[in-house]
Amino acid sequence: MLLRTRELILGAYFHATGVGRPSEAKTQLQAMQFDLMILCHSLREDENEMLANLAHQRRPPIKVLALGPRTDAAQKKAWADEQIGVDAGPFGLLMKSAKMVNYRIKSKAKPNYERVTTAGARSNAA
Repeated sequence: MLLRTRELILGAYFHATGVGRPSEAKTQLQAMQFDLMILCHSLREDENEMLANLAHQRRPPIKVLALGPRTDAAQKKAWADEQIGVDAGPFGLLMKSAKMVNYRIKSKAKPNYERVTTAGARSNAA
């Protein structure tokens, strides 16, 4: 249910493809080109790291956004380009994703992830 919700939220602005298992993500990484990969906090650390390495090896490299239980820059994931906690909520995830791919979403609402820094990329999210 969480995967589907995130896919719907991101799908309002991006072409979003949700997968439920690391093996499915690996297959999608080989079959399609993505600009951003979002890794769920429910994955094991070794699964996240393996998928992030695959994303970074692609040409052009795919940006990796790691989700964690809380937004806490002190626990930075070395394999992730950026990270955000689920405490930022769906809107925070949407805005962080957009910022990472240099896409502007106009809204007066303020996401709760200001403690995390960002980097640029292109325009699709997965």
